[in-house]
Amino acid sequence: MATIPAFSEPRYLRIVRASGWYDLLVTWPFALPWTFAWLYAQLTALAQALALPGTLHPLDTTHMLFANLLGSVVVVWSIARIAAPSRRLGRLDGLARMLFSAWQIYAVAHGANAIVLGFTAFELLFGVLQWWRVQGTGPAQCPPRAAGVSAQGRAEAQAAA
Repeated sequence: MATIPAFSEPRYLRIVRASGWYDLLVTWPFALPWTFAWLYAQLTALAQALALPGTLHPLDTTHMLFANLLGSVVVVWSIARIAAPSRRLGRLDGLARMLFSAWQIYAVAHGANAIVLGFTAFELLFGVLQWWRVQGTGPAQCPPRAAGVSAQGRAEAQAAA
């Protein structure tokens, strides 16, 4: 029986860090009202120029609030993965990306503009990569070692204190 090749630990951690950099670069404009308004206008113009199916509704205060909340959380989450990438953060990020992908596909299926699928492609790519097998580990688990805190987790907590 053939086995799926595994990433080395250093390579896997580079992927986790790269996904953090990608998220930071793509989502920081969501964190601020004026940068999100500009980004939304650019996405609307691009969707119109490409004649993509679906709707991009005019931006209102409630949309802005939710975009800014999302952007703020993702910026902080990105910095955590850039500063201290780990298998645990990678697995959790992979799970979050699968959830984001599901909701993005759902939204497009229900009338959202197809420009969203450009983001979905990267969500799926990084989601799969971060759930890939790592040398010296069993199958991916999320959360890792759900029965308790691992020795690595305790060591990380002590080092952070």
